Amino acid sequence: MKTANKTHGRFFALLKQTPGYVSKYREQMKIALVEHFSDGKTSSLTEMYEKYPDAYERMIYNMKKERLVSPQSKRVYDPEADIWRKRVIAAICKWVDRNGIKTNDKVSYAISLACRAANCSSFNRIPQVRLAEIYNAFIKKNSTAVECNVQQEIELLLDLEKAVQEIKDSLKQI
Repeated sequence: MKTANKTHGRFFALLKQTPGYVSKYREQMKIALVEHFSDGKTSSLTEMYEKYPDAYERMIYNMKKERLVSPQSKRVYDPEADIWRKRVIAAICKWVDRNGIKTNDKVSYAISLACRAANCSSFNRIPQVRLAEIYNAFIKKNSTAVECNVQQEIELLLDLEKAVQEIKDSLKQI
């Protein structure tokens, strides 16, 4: 018995959801997509998957974008927004570490903090523009904290130097 190739299940599931899909033209649509995204290098889906993985992933990404019709859905699956979500979580986690906040799950805490900052109930529904604003705010908080720490260390060193000088002066008088 021949087993089905499960490698391309994601491709065929997306192909079925593509606007204008007709099942009797499935093979022609597959070949056209593969040729287009491989820049004419191949018409074989398996060959594209094995030899041109970047082109294959770009094709899958574009198929995902095309099948999603609502802007809210696109926002959830948009890789650019996903990158911003990860940046926001990293910036908030760094801020949490820097301030010594103790929490059992730092990532969940960061997500809830970002939701509160965006006044949104779901982290995945925060618009990319707002994610960028939150990220920049926490980066600024982190850099300000670093500058404050540096300033405090400088003041501490000056105070220490002054105390050492006073001790030296008092020893000279003895």
